[in-house]
Amino acid sequence: MGGKIKEKNPIEYINELNEDEREELELLIDNALDQCFFCLYGLNIRSDSSYDDDLATHKNTSRGDYQSKEQCADVFQYILPCARASSKTGLIKLRRVFRAIRKHFPQPPEEVLAGNAIDKFLDDPELCEDKLSDKAGSEGYLETITKVIFPDSGSVKQHRALMVRSSEPYFEVYCNLYYFLALSEEMSATDKWPGFVLTKEGEEFVQQNANLFKYDLLYNPLRFESWQRLGNTYDEEVDLLLNDGSKHINVAGWRKNVTLPQRVDTSRRRSRRCLLMSLALAKTPAQQCEIHELLALVCYDSLQNVVPFYDQRSAVPSKDAVWMAFCENSLRHFKKAFTQKQDWSHAFYMGKLCEKLGYSYETSLSYYSVAITLNSSAVDPVYRMHASRLKLLCKSGRLNLEVLKVLAEYSFGESTKDAVMNILSTLAPEVSHSEDNIEDRSTREIFERKHEESVQLEEVWQILYNDCISALEVCVEGDLKHFHKARYMLAQGLYKRGLIGDLERAKDELSFCFKSSRSSFTINMWEIDGMVKKGRRKTPGFSGNKKALEVNLPESSRKFITCIRKYLLFYLKLLEETGDICTLDRAFISLRADKRFSLCIEDLVPVALGRFIKTLLLSISQAETADSGVPGNSGQQLEKMFSLFMEQGNLWPEILSLHEIRSPEISESSLYGYLHRYIDSLEGSGKLETLEAMNEKIRKRFKNPKLSNSNCAKVCRHASFAWCRSLIISLALITTVQSGLQSEIHALNSSDSSLESSLLLCIDLQTNELWSQSFEDSTYMGNLETKWNPMLSRIKNIMIKKVSDENLETATSLLRSSYNFYRESSCVMLPSGINLSLVPSRLAVQAQVQPSLDGVEILDLSIPRKLLLWAYALLHGRYANISVVVKHCEENVKSKMKKGAGTSFVSSNASLPAAATVIHTVLL
Repeated sequence: MGGKIKEKNPIEYINELNEDEREELELLIDNALDQCFFCLYGLNIRSDSSYDDDLATHKNTSRGDYQSKEQCADVFQYILPCARASSKTGLIKLRRVFRAIRKHFPQPPEEVLAGNAIDKFLDDPELCEDKLSDKAGSEGYLETITKVIFPDSGSVKQHRALMVRSSEPYFEVYCNLYYFLALSEEMSATDKWPGFVLTKEGEEFVQQNANLFKYDLLYNPLRFESWQRLGNTYDEEVDLLLNDGSKHINVAGWRKNVTLPQRVDTSRRRSRRCLLMSLALAKTPAQQCEIHELLALVCYDSLQNVVPFYDQRSAVPSKDAVWMAFCENSLRHFKKAFTQKQDWSHAFYMGKLCEKLGYSYETSLSYYSVAITLNSSAVDPVYRMHASRLKLLCKSGRLNLEVLKVLAEYSFGESTKDAVMNILSTLAPEVSHSEDNIEDRSTREIFERKHEESVQLEEVWQILYNDCISALEVCVEGDLKHFHKARYMLAQGLYKRGLIGDLERAKDELSFCFKSSRSSFTINMWEIDGMVKKGRRKTPGFSGNKKALEVNLPESSRKFITCIRKYLLFYLKLLEETGDICTLDRAFISLRADKRFSLCIEDLVPVALGRFIKTLLLSISQAETADSGVPGNSGQQLEKMFSLFMEQGNLWPEILSLHEIRSPEISESSLYGYLHRYIDSLEGSGKLETLEAMNEKIRKRFKNPKLSNSNCAKVCRHASFAWCRSLIISLALITTVQSGLQSEIHALNSSDSSLESSLLLCIDLQTNELWSQSFEDSTYMGNLETKWNPMLSRIKNIMIKKVSDENLETATSLLRSSYNFYRESSCVMLPSGINLSLVPSRLAVQAQVQPSLDGVEILDLSIPRKLLLWAYALLHGRYANISVVVKHCEENVKSKMKKGAGTSFVSSNASLPAAATVIHTVLL
């Protein structure tokens, strides 16, 4: 082999080798290098990954010489020719040597770094990029941009001469070391862990990688590869910052962070300027096309309404002069790239940019048509074409003849185009005729003709609209079922068309992205990957195209997260408008507990809750209207409203201020009004145990209801009042008001030697004080008063006797409930209306006792204590001091807890006895 090399130039010979021969030659060179380094310097260059990165040194060789700059320069001079001829694999072999040498040459001399021309070019705020972008690729562009970079040096040659003087005697090392070290390093931040680039460590990592190329450019300002790779380094940083930022930081957090947005802006600027210089140095049309495309994409990326910069709600891009300049520069570079290589994606993006710039709709549609022609299997331009047509149909109105003509030219189906053109061909001349001879025709005839024309234009509009819908349906068939962009646009189209059933169809279409076979709500979306195209059923192409449609453009993570947010907001709206309470309930629960996208969508959870609440309110209103205003079928919805209040009531003011939720029909007071109605319904139905459980939840949720906001405090008070009244009514229902009093006294006299010391408990209810609370619905209170007053008004200064055997279980339950009320309601002001007094048995000669009699003691106790004494007297048939009663209840609770029994009933179905039973019970 050596003989063959001697016959011709070695570089030419290497270029003529095939891959196997080249690998064999590189292996021979590697082995020779190993031996040379070992013999000359005692350096054992190992390729085995089990060894450390540091170079091994032969034990018999002095290490002192190698530690000097001179020795490093000597080594570098020896390996430089090899480095220049090596492939990536060969450079990796030399990486340990480069690293060892760099320890002595960490950066260029201070004299070189002073007034760093590369840094100034990348960060100069006075530099006008638009002018450079406009001249990019033109004659003399390289000279123009080098003058911008080196305004003081005069020329690149003069700059290089300065570098030589400042770097001697190690100029050769400085001039080449950083470039080859950068090429040999595996230094992509993409290979690090997710979120790495967001950290300070990640920022320093990118900066260190960029510095290698910037150091090289100080010595080799016309090296195309360094400018290109430096630009790619910054572009990669931007991509990772935005993609990782969209997953790990919400929009509010991103905006509060000063560093991250600034890093994005800085790296975008540096990437653009590196690419502008790369363009000046590009030698081949292929290189120029690639750089134009990269420049166009970098500019285009700055235009997008995506997270983490924008939230698709209130934070949106400002379409100012800077935004317009990015649009124009991006379009300019795509056009230049397209002239060198007619790629379908260039035409695709040019169409989108023409839309953004407000060019004629025919211009943008023509670009989409070109993209479809250049790549008939790509679904992306097909989707974009008909999504844009759909938007124009909605935006321009139904009677715009010129728009309809243009849109007809780009119909999805040939039959659609023919049908529309037939109608328009008969319509156009008549319209012209009516304008020329308008004075010769009667007003009625003109009116009739205009009406006929509008009917025909409406028909054309409907045909074209249906054509767009059909095109979008094709874009989500078969293997394209997860092409969510088209599915979202299809749902939007159905929603805006507004025909019967379209609202449900729109919801069903978009629900594919938010449900699965196992859950009625889950985020069922996947990032669009342009590389996954094979192995699945294909979707037939559009009319006249036999090729299958495939996704060709992958989407970034930030675009994917943005789509999730945008679609979710629309889907929640559809759920509200279709009254789908169950799915909204599930959506709220699922979004709140979501692990995959929690940081990306946490600000949308209040929106989901707000939509859910609005739908609940509408459902309650409809149910009550059907029941003539009486809470009947709305019970479950009212219960759900109370549950939401307990869980998320503190968010209600924030939720009602959201622009998606804000409405004149809904206010904070109206929301709390429904809670009061729920409490009213429970009290009216006699759901004592439910009211008890409600108050227990309130106590746990609000440690001190008095400190809550006024609306919340009113709900807490109302719940306590309702529980209190329900207890009063329940106790009154088993309190005997007549008969048996003398026998009770006789029995007491027989068992007690001292009649004077025997005391009976007397009760008097002041019913007018039970129903008069300012925060309660007076109408509903009036109904309750009418229902219960006949029974309650009989309890006037009567002795409390032990209940009958059939009511013992009820009395036991009420004593337990009264004890719970005593414990739970200590901080609530309750209605006065219960008067208790102690009456000596000698005075209790009648069923009713006047409190003004001598010997009668009026008990000055709180309402909870009075209820507890009342319940105890009903169960045991005698009076006991409140401390005795409390101790008795506490012991019962401890005893039942040891046995595993609860302290209160929680059944939501338990209710007071019917009114018919009331009369029978109190008249024993």
